[in-house]
Amino acid sequence: MDSETWAAVAAVGAVAAAAIALVALFFTGRAANAAKKQTKHQKDAVKAAEAQTRLQEKAVKAAIAQTELQREAAETAAAQTELQRKAAQDAVQPYVWVDVVPDEAQGTILNLVLGNSGPTFAHNVRVTIEPPLPQGKLHGATSGQKRLSEGITALGPGRKLVWSLGVGHEVVQEDEPKIHTITIDADGPFGPLPQQPYKINLTDIRETRDAPEGNLHYVRKAIEKVAKKLDGSD
Repeated sequence: MDSETWAAVAAVGAVAAAAIALVALFFTGRAANAAKKQTKHQKDAVKAAEAQTRLQEKAVKAAIAQTELQREAAETAAAQTELQRKAAQDAVQPYVWVDVVPDEAQGTILNLVLGNSGPTFAHNVRVTIEPPLPQGKLHGATSGQKRLSEGITALGPGRKLVWSLGVGHEVVQEDEPKIHTITIDADGPFGPLPQQPYKINLTDIRETRDAPEGNLHYVRKAIEKVAKKLDGSD
C-alpha cells in the first residue's frame, strides 16, 4: 500500500477509536449517573430508616411514660384506698384516756378517771403509770391504780370509771414526783390499739379553782346551814 492508503486506514482507525471512546464515555457517564442515583436512593433509605428509628424511640419513650403514669395512678389509688380504710377504722375505734381531775361533787378531792370517748367498746384495758401517782388518806385510795395495772375487762363508749386519790393538798405535795407517764394498752374492734404514751403534771392542778360544777353543791350546803340553824333553835 502506498502512503495515502495507509493514511486513510489510519484515519478510519482513529475515527473508529474515537467513536468507541465516545460510546465508552457515554456508557461510563450513564453508569456513573446510575451509581449516583443508587447512592442517593441508599442515602434516602438510610435517612428514612433513621427517621423511623427516631419515631420508634419516641413511641417507646411515650409508652414508658404512659406506663409510669399508670403505675403512679395505681399507687395513688391504692394509697387513697388505704387512707379511706384507715379513716373508716379510726372512726369506730374506742378512745381510751386516763387523767387526774377534781371531783365534780366535792372539788377538794382529786379523782383518777379512766374514760372511753370513742363510739365502741374497749377490751383488755391495762394502764401503766410511771412513777405511780401519790395517794391521800381516803379509804380505797390505792385501789384505782391497782385495778388499772391489773386490767379492766371492758369499757363501753362514753363510760367512765372513777377512783378517789385523796384530798388535793395530800396528793399534790412538794416532795412528790409531779410528772407521770401514762401508757394505755387496749383492744378495739380491729385488734390492739396503738400505744400513745403521754405525760401529766400534777403541778398544773395546784392553785386551780376547786369549786364543783353546777349549783347542787351550793344548794346542799345552804340546806345544811338551814338545818343546823333549825337544830339550834330547838
